[in-house]
Amino acid sequence: MGVISKSLLAGVMLFWLRMPSVADDLPPLPPVAKQKRSAIDPKSTDPVVRKSAENPKAATAESRTRVTSPAKNAEPAPKVSSAGKGAATSDEEVTQLRTETADRLAKLPKSDDKDATTASKALREVLEERVKWLDDWDKAVKERVAAENPEQSPEKQAAEWKADLERITTSLEQTAKDPDSLLPVTFRKLPTEVPDTLRNELKETIDSAQNELKDWSSKREQARSNPSRKEGGDLAALRAARDQTFRRVAGLKARSLEREAAVDQAKSSEARDMAREKLLNFQWESRVETERLRGQESRLTLETKRSDLLSLNLQLQEAHVQLAGKTLDRMKGRYSKLAARQERELKTEAVKEQSRAANSDDPLERYRAKRTADLLELKAKVLKSQDAWTTDPSPSLVEQKAKADHAETDYDNVKKLLDDGKISHLDALRLNNDFRRIGTERDVIVRNELAIAANRLTLAENALSNVELDLINDARDDRYELDTLLQSLPRSLQARAITIFQEIEQKHMDLLTRERDALQKLASRSEQTHEQILRRIKILDDHFGFIRTHMFWVRDEEPIGLQALPLVQREGRQIFRAGLAILALAVDPKSWGRVSPEFLIAAFGLVVFPWPFYRARRALRALALGQDVPPSPEI
Repeated sequence: MGVISKSLLAGVMLFWLRMPSVADDLPPLPPVAKQKRSAIDPKSTDPVVRKSAENPKAATAESRTRVTSPAKNAEPAPKVSSAGKGAATSDEEVTQLRTETADRLAKLPKSDDKDATTASKALREVLEERVKWLDDWDKAVKERVAAENPEQSPEKQAAEWKADLERITTSLEQTAKDPDSLLPVTFRKLPTEVPDTLRNELKETIDSAQNELKDWSSKREQARSNPSRKEGGDLAALRAARDQTFRRVAGLKARSLEREAAVDQAKSSEARDMAREKLLNFQWESRVETERLRGQESRLTLETKRSDLLSLNLQLQEAHVQLAGKTLDRMKGRYSKLAARQERELKTEAVKEQSRAANSDDPLERYRAKRTADLLELKAKVLKSQDAWTTDPSPSLVEQKAKADHAETDYDNVKKLLDDGKISHLDALRLNNDFRRIGTERDVIVRNELAIAANRLTLAENALSNVELDLINDARDDRYELDTLLQSLPRSLQARAITIFQEIEQKHMDLLTRERDALQKLASRSEQTHEQILRRIKILDDHFGFIRTHMFWVRDEEPIGLQALPLVQREGRQIFRAGLAILALAVDPKSWGRVSPEFLIAAFGLVVFPWPFYRARRALRALALGQDVPPSPEI
């Protein structure tokens, strides 16, 4: 069926069914007026109805008796709401109907009781269905109210995001003029001598900034991979659900006349009461479906407004990542300068202590200066290790994990392109671009990032092994050095030498422990960074292999048609001209080169070498079959 025919058919159906909108009235519960209107229908099969059509006054009492007087041992007729068309259902009305239905269910025998009859079972089933529709009504109302009155409206959310984005943009503009404006107070004015407590506070601030950058990066990736930003996301699902509900509502409108006619066509009072009960359930079903449609319309409107905010949200996340990254880089730079300055100062003090040890004649003073110089050098190494752990230079763990996650997201998106088997020209172009990019990107990763990470891991593991060996061996070596010193000192100075030894040894062990802890952290993080880089390479390999597997099944050009004839004609002329040029070179003796010995040997080999292989093949086949070797033909 053509597009025009489908459009005309859809227009006719919508005109006949009157598509309900959010402003349409809810379908009313069956009112008394409607029952009286159907009671005077002259076309009805009910004799009382026909009689009332001929003489309404004479049939009024009989009609009232049949409508209001229930049969013996039958459930009373359902109480019909006085709300007419256009009246909204109130909470009191729903609560009252729910209470009445619960009371009637309590009076009815259960389906498995002995006193239960076919009529009571049918009535119980209808009442239980009514309870279900009342529950669905409450749920539909809650969903509609939540969609119409969200906790935070899109307009308010947009205003807050714009204000936040403007604030971050202003901060970034100030950074170009004053880079230190992003630094916290603890980083701005550092004293000349930085105590360990302040250094630990600086490291904790850097750790917090790293976690903040990681959180904003995760939010940015979530904003990028939001399915609502892509075709076929949440909005498409909501539209499909809305359309399905609309079709149900339209079908219910078409069936409403049949339900009302069933009440008039009932031949007994019991059947008429049951028809009214079912009609009441049907009306509540219509109300529930219409309320669902209203809720879905409100939800679709809300999500449409929120989808318009996705680009603003992504801009905000990008700005937060940029601000957090610049702040972290500035703090790391300031901390690195501080650590480098302290390292230089410690090395300078170590040189002074070494000079003092070399120029001193006192053995005890020489021993103290020498050990103090060793402690200063060790402390400088500890600061260097702690600085490497705190600053985490590129390629860092957070950076490589983010890149690996991004590569995995790209791979998943490429696989989703082929799920439905429909590939557009742009999709094929993306596959081709990825195919050309991945190889070069992988080589760069292996040559740069993977090599640096492997080198860092090796250095950290070797340094950690050396420190652990020092923790075992230095105590023995220091003790041997102390024994040598005590032999050269008089007995009066030996107690002082032991005291100095114990103080220095305690500091020495504390520094070794601190260096071991820092190197363990460095080795662990280096290993994790190395694993993330390997993970990224594996994802790229899988991505590349997936594209190679499916490349020939993807159409990246338009199908062959009349537009391809000029291209074929042009390429045919080019091939013909190239063939003529090659033929002209082949018949021109001037273009011939000198025959080389290698060419002659190769030509001779092509003629002679196949013969021995042919004879060997025949001999081997004859031996395998147990036959005599056939003689070679005379040449």
